[in-house]
Amino acid sequence: MEFAAGGPLSRALAGRRVPPAVLLDWARQVARGMRYLHAGTPVPLIHRDLKSSNVLLAQPVVGDDVSGKTLKITDFGLAREWQRTTKMSAAGTYAWMAPEVIRASTFSKGSDVWSYGVLLWELLTGEVPYRGIDGLAVAYGVAVNKLTLPIPSTCPPPFAQLMAACWEQDPHRRPGFGTILQRLGELEPGGLGPPESFHSLQESWRREIQGLFDELRAREKELRSREEAVARASRAQRSQAEALRQREAAVARRELEVLERELSLMLRGPPRPPPAPKRRRPPFRRPRKPADLIGMPQDFKHRLTVQASPGGDPRSHDPEDGPGESPPFPRLRAIQRE
Repeated sequence: MEFAAGGPLSRALAGRRVPPAVLLDWARQVARGMRYLHAGTPVPLIHRDLKSSNVLLAQPVVGDDVSGKTLKITDFGLAREWQRTTKMSAAGTYAWMAPEVIRASTFSKGSDVWSYGVLLWELLTGEVPYRGIDGLAVAYGVAVNKLTLPIPSTCPPPFAQLMAACWEQDPHRRPGFGTILQRLGELEPGGLGPPESFHSLQESWRREIQGLFDELRAREKELRSREEAVARASRAQRSQAEALRQREAAVARRELEVLERELSLMLRGPPRPPPAPKRRRPPFRRPRKPADLIGMPQDFKHRLTVQASPGGDPRSHDPEDGPGESPPFPRLRAIQRE
């Protein structure tokens, strides 16, 4: 692994007066490296975390001598192959992230262009993006298109226009790195003025930017105090609702206790007499008629009679003749009477 003795670009910019020609050279070097990632490799890559701390100086910096240094784009741990638009997990730092990345983790070549615009702003101003402002506040402001880095009012128009183009809300309208290199190639180091006047201009930019950041911090503090007031009011409402709920529960318990007491008193009272059964009706009996009311049958006639066959009664015999045999029954015949 190659050792970059000069350290990160962010450290080289901090507290140093970098000549405008060196700043322009560094901007071109980073743009060339990003153009190679997007269009020069066999498989196009999206860096996804381009920022000054991920750009290293290959040669050591001795004193304030920063000329002739080679920049190296590093930290490809978040880099991915480009497939037009890639939706991935959130990565990078909010100050360098494009709005669509913060909102939906949608990375593209355009999101790298947005990050390059922030890095170009660092090179020109020597300031840290959104210094002293809460990261979540920055993320929210950028995501809802309400917050961008302030471009100094006296910034040369070519640089101001290039940064504004890099920060287009629509990623498809942002220029590619080929176009960025072309526009940077048209600029001359003298466009930023002599080194001394440029450094004086930088100081005025920093004061202007610091004033804007102070306003943002004041607004953030005001919003935070409002949020705290709203949170306190919400907690008070929840406390009142909880107290009301407890009071209603206590009233319900008391009503239940009173009802139980009344039921207990009712159960302990004198016993009620059993209900008197209704008198039953006797079973129905048909009245009997007197015996003297029953008459004899009238017009009764015997139509048939039975007589023994003639020839005597065979059951008669002389006792002297012995017991004899058992006589047979006589033969009977029916006779119709006139």
